[in-house]
Amino acid sequence: MSKMVLIEAHPLLRLGLRQILGKVEGVWEIVGLDLANLDEAAEQNRGAELLIFGLPIETETGWQALADVRRVLAPKRILLLVDNMPMQALSRLPEGSIHGCLMKTASIEVLEAAIRLVMAGGQCFPSGQMAQAASTAETPAPAVHHMPAASAMAPASDADHRTAPAPKSAMPITAGAQLLKITPRQYEVLVLLSRGYPIKRVSRMLNISVATAKTHACTLYQRLQVKNKGEAVYTALQRGATLDWDAGGANGSNYERNRI
Repeated sequence: MSKMVLIEAHPLLRLGLRQILGKVEGVWEIVGLDLANLDEAAEQNRGAELLIFGLPIETETGWQALADVRRVLAPKRILLLVDNMPMQALSRLPEGSIHGCLMKTASIEVLEAAIRLVMAGGQCFPSGQMAQAASTAETPAPAVHHMPAASAMAPASDADHRTAPAPKSAMPITAGAQLLKITPRQYEVLVLLSRGYPIKRVSRMLNISVATAKTHACTLYQRLQVKNKGEAVYTALQRGATLDWDAGGANGSNYERNRI
């Protein structure tokens, strides 16, 4: 059984996140920790396959806490959950230390897809945010990006981190559709499904019937050779699609306003 450690300062948030993480596909032992009992819990939780870090790293306290967690627990992979994208902080992360960064407003489907991608050896960052972070940082940062399908299933080596290509800006709908070999409308449906919206809400947002929305969803599942929206989101990210994870749409708000 793989172990997932969750670091979150607020007890209620930690409990809620544990319940959400419990729904992620796979067999996991999920351990929620507070920084106060980090040292005493180190022996049982050192070297966990995945650590979810829910503290803000843009503050000195949070940055030091992240360093302490890496030193004491030495997790194999770290996924950040943040309230706001910490662009400057992301630009100064040590090479290979963090494998992904998600907004806490991300849907369960996106969270599950990110975890699966990270566990497969890939990296998962909103590419528009990383491009902005790289351009505003005083010193160049290691480039991080959605790993392409050819390399996502193999662990990244040190050389991979040093030679990773520059981050991409968020792709338009047509480019995302072409990348996944689906129609632009199907890509729009996939983006909204990745936000966690039910199919009825998707149909209203796109001004189409529920039956048409269901047809688009079923067709894109067939094209991507998946069984459900969680697998569809994972496959799309694995192939390099951004699903509108840009600076203005990290939680989908701009995208949704444009569609309504």
